[in-house]
Amino acid sequence: MTEQNLTAQHTVDVAIIGAGVSGLTAARRLTQAGRSVIVLEAGDRVGGRTMNLDVGHGVITEGGGQWIGPGQDRIFALIDELGIDTFKTYVDGKSIYHRNGKSKRYDGLIPPVNPLVLADFAQLQMRLDRMAKTVPLEAPWTARHARKWDSTTIGHWLDANALTEDAKFMLTLGLAVTNAEDLHWTSLLVQLARIKGAGGFEHMVNVTGGAQESRVVGGTFRIAQRMADDLGAAVVLESPVTEISQNSDGVTVRSARIDVHADRVIVAMSPADASRINFTPDLPTRRSMLQRRWSSGSESKLFAVYDRPFWREQGLNGQAVSDLPVANFVIDNSPPDASVGILLTFMGTAGSGCLQSWPDELLDNPDARRDAVLADLTTLFGPQAAKPIAFLEKDWAHEPWINGCVGSRAPGSLTQYTDADRRPVGRIHWAGTETATVNQGYFDGAVSAAERAAAEVLDRLRVPNRLGGLS
Repeated sequence: MTEQNLTAQHTVDVAIIGAGVSGLTAARRLTQAGRSVIVLEAGDRVGGRTMNLDVGHGVITEGGGQWIGPGQDRIFALIDELGIDTFKTYVDGKSIYHRNGKSKRYDGLIPPVNPLVLADFAQLQMRLDRMAKTVPLEAPWTARHARKWDSTTIGHWLDANALTEDAKFMLTLGLAVTNAEDLHWTSLLVQLARIKGAGGFEHMVNVTGGAQESRVVGGTFRIAQRMADDLGAAVVLESPVTEISQNSDGVTVRSARIDVHADRVIVAMSPADASRINFTPDLPTRRSMLQRRWSSGSESKLFAVYDRPFWREQGLNGQAVSDLPVANFVIDNSPPDASVGILLTFMGTAGSGCLQSWPDELLDNPDARRDAVLADLTTLFGPQAAKPIAFLEKDWAHEPWINGCVGSRAPGSLTQYTDADRRPVGRIHWAGTETATVNQGYFDGAVSAAERAAAEVLDRLRVPNRLGGLS
């Protein structure tokens, strides 16, 4: 990117707020259609919830979102367009299942649990998939049992319907990691819509054949970086937007470094982040209340870096599911050339540990977290895991401009606020993966939401404005 030649007032066809994958994709599609844009980003970098962490010697690991999988056609098409390569998540070898103090190694996708647990897991998955199929993706609040499902959480549903603790543990862990949220805070209806939009429960949580199957060579941050480089001076960093005002003549966007006048604006932020902006005239009640009630799950990603992926020498693939205090889910995050070995785990969701049970020292002290993670990895992978050459962490709970890493909706909010997340408000349009109906929360959802918002804008730029009454 080159530095924007800033003026007091800049005029473009479309102003875009947020330089994450969704905002940059919208800007790319609009410029490809011959429209002028400017992208305003509050932070000092592009990428939003993607970022690369420097491991050293030219190696990176992904501090934010990192996986893509089959059926996520829009993100794969964008990656191809940008000339970026992908590689498969490492899965060769046995996985580890550690529960109640005992570790077992196993092949394939199914942990070595007794048949009653497997039967219980299967009935829970089957029921979730069956319920999800009845949810209309474009309008989940119109499902036959929408109000019932939106009045409770996926966590409480599991509490009531799981017959065995082990089955509930496995299913809870799989969904908690993908949601970055305690399941007792997430609407059951929202979860069902996500399951359907992701292609089913198995596709959502699996690696091979699922949403975690592939990674991007050089990290997913390259997607945003490449688009921002192409946009050049149209991207303005460190310029948080404070106000968006609209009238029959257009939209004025006021930010820290530049004011922009445009015909339309696309807000490519989570509803919680958009609540920092003052809107004139006021937003419709449903949209305003949605922004106030929106929540985003926050996870830390923790990486132990070794001189080589030593677990592969033991016939292990680096994947583990456990009830240990911190490392409930572990996966091999090594680079494609295996020049170093990296084990990744998450902290901040609800496995056996969660925010309510972890002591403040663990939550607030990086050294304590490092020690706890390495202790768990040593239990799982042996004494070699205790001595990494580096330890990295990305904490999404304390980002200055990003409210968490995966958006969510509390019980009642989907049936109350319906499509306020994506319904245009006069000249204001909404993007971001939270507004997607398919693969919501994934990169694919970010891209499809951007392309939908760009199409809305292009359609309205061709006809006289109908601002008369704000929707």
